[in-house]
Amino acid sequence: MSRSFDSEIAEIYNERFLEFGPLPEASMWYSKKRQFARFDIILNQIKLLSQKNKISVSDIGCGYGAFLEFLSERKYSRELHYYGYDVSDEVVKFCQKKYSKRASFYTGSIPVSDSDFIIMSGTFNFFPSRDYNAWRRYFYNFLNLLWSKLKRAMIFNLQISDQEKITDGGIVYSSQKEIESFCKSSFGNVSVITNPTIPKDMTFVVSKHSRS
Repeated sequence: MSRSFDSEIAEIYNERFLEFGPLPEASMWYSKKRQFARFDIILNQIKLLSQKNKISVSDIGCGYGAFLEFLSERKYSRELHYYGYDVSDEVVKFCQKKYSKRASFYTGSIPVSDSDFIIMSGTFNFFPSRDYNAWRRYFYNFLNLLWSKLKRAMIFNLQISDQEKITDGGIVYSSQKEIESFCKSSFGNVSVITNPTIPKDMTFVVSKHSRS
């Protein structure tokens, strides 16, 4: 994974967090409603795929801990070992102070230990370059690294379009067919989930075992 891209991304998100604080805008989300719509999909998949009451989740690109807030609002009752990772040291320091009794947070993007689930909500929707091929290499290499840290499934969402592109603002639009093809050839079991309230947004579920 490119350290230079990670450094650029970290700098941008550090600046946004210092400007906006713990709000969706800091993580380049349009609203809490859309943010939670994505989280609902992720949580539903975790529930569907979980085969035990105690599970571990690594949240890559955790930002200011919004997924933990979401779990509290949804009154998620299973015993959850939550590990948050972000390249922005500003948000990690904030989370370590606010959630230290409930979770563990680390500066970086690769889990320090294996987890049942690895989730990435919006983590790859921004890239500090308009070179789509560079983003593709960055993203695919990242997924390969995460696969070795996974026990059950990785769940991530992307913006999807008929034309692959990165906008002037750095927002990445990918091809559903291409992403599915890569995941199937590299990992195996893939499913795609959509929600009409968040058009152009797709959630990919890549699991290590076939669904029964």
